[in-house]
Amino acid sequence: MLAAFPLCYPLSRLLDWALRQELSVFSTRERLLETLRAAGPHGDLVREELAMVQGALELRTKVVEDVLTPLADCFMLRADAVLDFATVSEILRSGYTRIPVYEGDRRDNIVDLLFVKDLAFVDPDDCTPLQTVTRFYRRPLHCVFNDTRLDTLLEEFKKGEA
Repeated sequence: MLAAFPLCYPLSRLLDWALRQELSVFSTRERLLETLRAAGPHGDLVREELAMVQGALELRTKVVEDVLTPLADCFMLRADAVLDFATVSEILRSGYTRIPVYEGDRRDNIVDLLFVKDLAFVDPDDCTPLQTVTRFYRRPLHCVFNDTRLDTLLEEFKKGEA
């Protein structure tokens, strides 16, 4: 969901500007959202566009906890994993480009981040330890509180602070 922020935030700004007079008819964002939901994906708006517009309008009211995947449902790797054929295949099958790496038995003890592109020069036949790759690239971890508003987080991402 965070990947959609660069598109959603400017879209919300554009909608605020373009619909300034029309919003006075609706009086609130909530009423505009209800109107969009009632209209459904008919006419000029297709389902994906409708979802983007709704997401842009809800950006200021949602917090991180509303959009992030719970740790129990995340695809993650243990720090002591070995990058053999089975592990690399599992990573590629997962479909994710960024994989949290945790230490010990606690999945909330995230110590590193593996980008799939970091595996470009890894030969599965060498059985390279995962820590060798993650220590080489040293991808930064960004921690935020569950109650951080999404518009605030987006601003931090844009400034390069997160």
